[in-house]
Amino acid sequence: MQSQSDICLDELVEAFNFIKVTKEEKQLMREKYLSVKLSDDVVHQAKLYVQKIAALYNTSNPFHNFDHACHVTMSVHKLMKRVVTDGTNSEEGMNSSSLEQESKDCYGILTSDPLTLFAIAFSALIHDVDHPGVSNGQLAQESPEVAEHYKNKSIAEQKSFDISWNLLMGDEFVDLRHAIFPRQADMFRFREVAVNIVLATDIFDKEMGDMRKERWKKVFGNNSSSKLLIEDNETIQNTRATIVLEHIIQASDVSHTMQHWHVYLKWNKRLFEEMSIAFAHGRMSCDPAVFWYHGELNFFDNYVIPLAKKIGECGVFGVSSDEYLNYALSNRKEWELKGRDIVTDMMKSL
Repeated sequence: MQSQSDICLDELVEAFNFIKVTKEEKQLMREKYLSVKLSDDVVHQAKLYVQKIAALYNTSNPFHNFDHACHVTMSVHKLMKRVVTDGTNSEEGMNSSSLEQESKDCYGILTSDPLTLFAIAFSALIHDVDHPGVSNGQLAQESPEVAEHYKNKSIAEQKSFDISWNLLMGDEFVDLRHAIFPRQADMFRFREVAVNIVLATDIFDKEMGDMRKERWKKVFGNNSSSKLLIEDNETIQNTRATIVLEHIIQASDVSHTMQHWHVYLKWNKRLFEEMSIAFAHGRMSCDPAVFWYHGELNFFDNYVIPLAKKIGECGVFGVSSDEYLNYALSNRKEWELKGRDIVTDMMKSL
């Protein structure tokens, strides 16, 4: 277990150490995983845990609430199913590139480890627990002691994880914990994945963002000489798989921008309302109505569309990556045409 002086930030890693298995071992693990029967106690505790997590989300937040957590979790599940289906059952839809074989290796890593698959779904469920409805910068001003504890980095994300983890460690979830991680080594591995995935949802920390971009170049970049910085092929595979997991949660966290227009509009309005409430209560320095139209265009151009392209470049989602990019481009185009009027309407409805 981590010491009390440690924080989630100290547990960040560049790559997870995924279990290395043969094709036959992977099949046996999958068969064993599919044959697992959960006891009534485990099922009850799992439901209770979700109920308690739901209660820890701020219902006053129009956007960062339990509905958002469910939306993100469903998106994670969808993307993970795309990896499993396209990677283990078919080669159709694979992007043809020099990375194709490494992508297949990445499939094996991701699809042979049920603990990791559950850890990312768990992370999606808890990632915004007790969200304050404001940015980390504002949270640091309002709660300087909390900011200092978390070293002024990913404050809300670290706090969400700690609250959720401490709940899971409670006496009422003994059977659930044993089902998730029967051994201490499993617990350490589960926690490592969950911590890193939750903190990957902080997309506004420049230092961490730059680190992730540099790591991407090492293992997915076209410059082969940069790959010499990686020690061996196993490390490359682990780093690739880690990046894929981070992209799954990041894409899922903003999945509304890469879905049907009406879905995008629904969540866009909720976020606008949440930030407008923050401004009205003196918790935000600028009225979102002033920057919302151009801000959305910038978000599409500088984050959403590049992220959708990287999902394709990972080479592990097949044709699904085209779906995400096409929706992002379509929503960006429609927002450019209709966004000004939509902002005006949203202002009237507040």
